[in-house]
Amino acid sequence: MESYLFWPFKVAKEIIKEFPNVKKHIIATGTSISGEPHIGNSNDVIRGHFIEIALKDLGTDAELVWISDDLDPLRSVPKGLPNELIEYLGIPVCNIPDIFGCHKSFTSHYEDIFLEQLEKVFVKPKVFLGMEMYKNGLYNESIRIAMEKRSEIIKILNKYRKEPLDETWYPIDVICKNCGKISTTRILSYDKENFRVKYVCEKTKKVLHKKYEIEGCGYEDEVSIFNGTTKLTWRVEWPARWAFLKVTCEPFGKEHAASGGSWDTAKEIVKIFNWEPPFPIVYEHFLVNGEKMSKSKGNVITVDDVLNFILPEHLRYWMAQGKLTIAKDIRLSTLVPRVFDEFDFAERVYFGLETSGNKKKDNNFKSAYKLAVVNVKAKKTFNVSFFKIVEIIENFGEEFLEKKLRELKFDFDEERLKERVRLIKNWMEKYYKKKEDFVVSTNYKPFIEELIEAINSEEELEKRIFEIAKKSGDVKEFFKTIYRILLNKESGPRLSNYIKEVGKEKVLEKLKKAIQ
Repeated sequence: MESYLFWPFKVAKEIIKEFPNVKKHIIATGTSISGEPHIGNSNDVIRGHFIEIALKDLGTDAELVWISDDLDPLRSVPKGLPNELIEYLGIPVCNIPDIFGCHKSFTSHYEDIFLEQLEKVFVKPKVFLGMEMYKNGLYNESIRIAMEKRSEIIKILNKYRKEPLDETWYPIDVICKNCGKISTTRILSYDKENFRVKYVCEKTKKVLHKKYEIEGCGYEDEVSIFNGTTKLTWRVEWPARWAFLKVTCEPFGKEHAASGGSWDTAKEIVKIFNWEPPFPIVYEHFLVNGEKMSKSKGNVITVDDVLNFILPEHLRYWMAQGKLTIAKDIRLSTLVPRVFDEFDFAERVYFGLETSGNKKKDNNFKSAYKLAVVNVKAKKTFNVSFFKIVEIIENFGEEFLEKKLRELKFDFDEERLKERVRLIKNWMEKYYKKKEDFVVSTNYKPFIEELIEAINSEEELEKRIFEIAKKSGDVKEFFKTIYRILLNKESGPRLSNYIKEVGKEKVLEKLKKAIQ
């Protein structure tokens, strides 16, 4: 069974092996939130949650933590937000007022939204807020050590830099007491006996996000390095918190794992703080319709957006499945039907009612289902396909759905059907709009006639379908045409499966009508 272990359980075993003396494993995640949280922000938290479940399943104590990096400065004005935020560039986001007037700060507004979205998919990490961590002294000892071991840290960082740091560099940034900026301050000297630094808020222009010019106020002062007046730079802060939180695992995006990236430096610097690097989980970021998610492109998708079309357990299942190093593409037009049906199949495999015919695949289905439904108990398995529901709603109306399913001898839980119908109708409204004006090219009519004959004969249907598609001269366009006729869109499930699910009579009716 060892070779069939699903990825969170493999990871959990590796963590236990690497940290045999740790009684409670800490899985750390973190986010720098400076605007509307998108589904990508939940990537590490949900996957970290799966590892927490796996560790507990193996009999060891574990806790998922989420850290809001709210001392990070505002580096740009998020798209859709007012330009008045420009005056706060370079200031820690936790110190910017909430422009909506309902929270104590700009970042707390979005932190609450993010945590609410996580709760909707049954994820509740222990929350640490960056500024509170600093103010409450959690970083004090790390700051002291980092300042004491500054030369050692510089040597480590310089191994990966084109332009080396010199001895004027410090591992902390000061928050200016006068203007509040953290991006414009420079340390002039350090009194190591009293743990105080002299700094200046430089008036020299500095460019943030390759776009915004800011400058400091010129203020000079001397402050303690402790209790929230300073912040460790990212490449030092990350390993520092691994050490004092006793982190044994952290998922993070591939950019941190790039050669010379923050993972390379952090796994060396952490030893200065007398801890070992946690077990790394490197993941690829989400795509949206094949493109990188970007606010400037306007293709950002939130957890709430996705939950308009699928259940929380569907989202968890989708997040659990697949290789972490392969980008998950969020194409809701095709993703939603696939996740519905695959989740239901996994459920039937889990309860021993069906099999894929492959032990490893079956184990993956069972494990992903187990992770998906941690807070959901199925009354009975669901065996009505997504497109069967679509087909009945489209042809007979929602009011006849239960009646038609019973006529077709489907056994289903009424409550589960109702919650699915709500989501499927949302999907139909957005991605399944009828286009009555679609006209089949005369070039394809002979091949559609052949397809009608093949469906009628039912002999080697899948083979015949592909033979006809090849004969048409353009396989891709042929299938686009067929799906436009049947589904009013350019793609869909495997055609032979669709015909079996919907019934050949309905399919033939649509094909014949299209070539009249």
